Amino acid sequence: MFNYFRKRFSRRSKQKVINGFTLAELLVASAISAVVLGIAYSLVNVILTSNKNDNTNIALSTKIENALGFVVDEVKSSKNVISSWSDLPTRCVPKDKGEFVLGLTLPDQALTNDSYKNKNNVNWKKVDCPIVYSLKQDTSYKGRVESYKLFRSGPQLDQKGFYIPTKVSETLISDRIKYQPDDIMPCNTARGWTQRKVRGIIICTAPFNKAAEIGISAETILQGNKYSTVTKSSGGYAKIQDENLIGDIGSSFFNLDNNEQPCSSPPCCVFGRCSTTNEQTYYIDVSLSMSWCSAKGKNCLEAAKEEVIGVIAKLKNGVMLQVVKFNGYSTFLWPASKAVNPETKAQAINFVRSLRPGGGTNPWNGLMKSMQDQNVSQIILISDGYTNSSGSCNGKNQKYADCFAQINKQREGKGWDPVKIDSISLGLDFCKKGGWMGEISNKTNGKCDIIM
Repeated sequence: MFNYFRKRFSRRSKQKVINGFTLAELLVASAISAVVLGIAYSLVNVILTSNKNDNTNIALSTKIENALGFVVDEVKSSKNVISSWSDLPTRCVPKDKGEFVLGLTLPDQALTNDSYKNKNNVNWKKVDCPIVYSLKQDTSYKGRVESYKLFRSGPQLDQKGFYIPTKVSETLISDRIKYQPDDIMPCNTARGWTQRKVRGIIICTAPFNKAAEIGISAETILQGNKYSTVTKSSGGYAKIQDENLIGDIGSSFFNLDNNEQPCSSPPCCVFGRCSTTNEQTYYIDVSLSMSWCSAKGKNCLEAAKEEVIGVIAKLKNGVMLQVVKFNGYSTFLWPASKAVNPETKAQAINFVRSLRPGGGTNPWNGLMKSMQDQNVSQIILISDGYTNSSGSCNGKNQKYADCFAQINKQREGKGWDPVKIDSISLGLDFCKKGGWMGEISNKTNGKCDIIM
């Protein structure tokens, strides 16, 4: 009897095992389900992250396109392009001015629609200050290196897009501007175009400041500690004619006299760096390295001599001229600038033609002397060499670039024009961040170009 019940119980137990799941089977099934769910979650998360990153990329691209389109539209509505704070009236330079990107002068603006109906109507107003675009650092940005915001300061626009000359404000145009450009935007320097780099923005300006091409690089943070970058560029031509444009066209094409230009056949440019002032001061590096490096297919000194002689030969009578050669010390052609005439022009050309390389690179004593000269307003500095960027200047040991900025403020306090230093870096890039030529040009509202 005992054996009978034991067999019956054993068969029923086996039937239960056959009809159900063991604990081991349940554990395995749960593990497989967890893996499948994990994979599915990861896949969904990747898709969602990718979609979010795509939306961020599109938003950044759209933001920069809109900003660029707005700036170019204003270039087209302007009279001409401005390239530095020093070209603005002092009253128009804000205290919190940021880094200068672009300025635009505007024609007189109508205050009412009736102003267009009668040519004798005087209901027009001059726009006191130009439109200015500038960069300011975005201190809230948590990404790599720095990020900047692009601001516009100028007259407001009404609902129909017309300027309101009586209402001036500052507006944020775009954020997420990169600390440096991602792209190389070449300028036609051989035909007088000039290039400036302001953080992640590159600006190419045409001769006579009637056109500009602008490139903007931007960056934003994506999920997963990744970054999205975008670069856009566009350009525009100032459609408003003014007296400067008319004068330049006459001088260039019909060889008419033009009192606004220092050269008899403008543009008046050295390595593409042009000048419209009636005072020309050139600093030429004659250190030994100027015979080793090359620029425009020649050794640097010969290329510099050819460029400077070419401009001197075209200078009009009466233009004030000074030429300085420097290596370990500076040698001035004359004790003070002289007015150009056939005799002084020949002296200057012979002085430049006779330059020979030798010694080191130290332009500072000469530059400090020129910075203190009331008659100097622009310096074109040509060099290829390394030099100390700090020393004793204006009574204390400091960076020469900072010292020159202080001297310019002192000049303005005396009612003198500030000195703008435009630099030409031959063979090597001393215009880059931390480069001594780029620093002094930036601090004096000048420009720095690299010529290879």
